[in-house]
Amino acid sequence: MILVGVDAGGTSTAALAYTCDGRFVGEAETGPGNFHNIGLELAVENIRDAVYTASGGVKPEVACIGVAGLDSKYDYEILVPALKEIGKKTVVEHDAFVSLYAETKGEPGIIVISGTGSVVVGYDGKNRIRVGGAGWLLSDEGSGYWIGRKALRTLVKMLDGRIKRTIMGDLLMDRINASSIDELIRWAYYEGHKVNEIASLSVVVDEAASKGDEVAIKIIESAARDLANSVTFMSMKMKINEVYMSGGMFSSSLFLKYFSEFLSQSGIKAMMKKFSPEYGSLLIAFKEAGCLTIPEERRLRF
Repeated sequence: MILVGVDAGGTSTAALAYTCDGRFVGEAETGPGNFHNIGLELAVENIRDAVYTASGGVKPEVACIGVAGLDSKYDYEILVPALKEIGKKTVVEHDAFVSLYAETKGEPGIIVISGTGSVVVGYDGKNRIRVGGAGWLLSDEGSGYWIGRKALRTLVKMLDGRIKRTIMGDLLMDRINASSIDELIRWAYYEGHKVNEIASLSVVVDEAASKGDEVAIKIIESAARDLANSVTFMSMKMKINEVYMSGGMFSSSLFLKYFSEFLSQSGIKAMMKKFSPEYGSLLIAFKEAGCLTIPEERRLRF
């Protein structure tokens, strides 16, 4: 019996396959799995490819798939039917929940994810509570996308002459390969909405901040504060004063510094997560299959 755990995120999809008695079968990584960003057909294709590459082409007895972009019940109504044939039994979960499950093994806890988007998820052993996670248009405070969008709006002010152009402005124009506001507008609007590309601009903002750009520093500080406020709200609601952190934004030492400091002021301890989200999905798959052996712990891929 083969079981597969999947983490289908905004940047890539990772899958991990084991037998019920705890023997490693395989692992795989494919393209993004967030259908809001790349469309349903391509997202399902990437998830399916990851599952069957990891399983060696065998249809798994149980496939637990943690998916980014499950922002509402309507998303479940779309994704569950689209993914149901991937395993003999397919369980679809929010990617933040499987990520938390990897750390707590199903015990109560809180996790904050900040990558392309952002979300805070709490679990008390029975109920799940979510703060944010309503997508790039409605929320995602403190995410890569939030920072990228803020930077682009600031860049327009620089190009207009409303504020002084800084290192960040120069780096953004180089990254976008634009030399004028007309070319910036063309980049932004003429080739479809660039969720991942806009989120990736957070790296440019972080680079500018590391060079002392005060505008970039303030953007990162504001993003960290907004996200910390969401975690503080969750902490008070759940009465848990520890939070696991996951996602690309926490690779920024400045963002991490501000975020941890803001939480510390509220008596909340921030800890980097240790285990890969797909490991959490795999644990859920083992539970669903009634397998008693616990698969070996799988550390983060980075």
